[in-house]
Amino acid sequence: MSAAKQVEAPEREERQEATITRLDPRTVPTTPPKRRASPRYGVEIDVSLGSDHNFYAGFIENMSSGGVFVATHMIKPVGETLELSIHLPDTDTVARGIGEVRWIREYSEQSNVPPGMGVRFVHLEPGSLEAIEVFLERREPLFFDDE
Repeated sequence: MSAAKQVEAPEREERQEATITRLDPRTVPTTPPKRRASPRYGVEIDVSLGSDHNFYAGFIENMSSGGVFVATHMIKPVGETLELSIHLPDTDTVARGIGEVRWIREYSEQSNVPPGMGVRFVHLEPGSLEAIEVFLERREPLFFDDE
């Protein structure tokens, strides 16, 4: 009778994903937070950002009529407001307004997701929301599995 040889699996190193910091909803006088109030759309759009006399560019990976995720290493603190200029592809339209950083995702070598920040639109110049909505109507929404 042969004895079965037990083989131990190699010990796996714990994988650490990106660190996400969110705006504490207890510090914001609003109604209870709603997750994804507007559908998100996968996009590839350049964006110009301004903050306290600084100017830099980022890359929008997903967008809704309520805000954007900007992939960038130039992360601003949660709660900071930014001036946004979103250059909508296939049009001459630049949507402009003010956004608030609601959450950030820090860079991690162990993660395949880019660093960046979730920015909620606080104020958009006249015509900007309509231009964003028309642009998004031509895209399929992303699917997110809400927990």
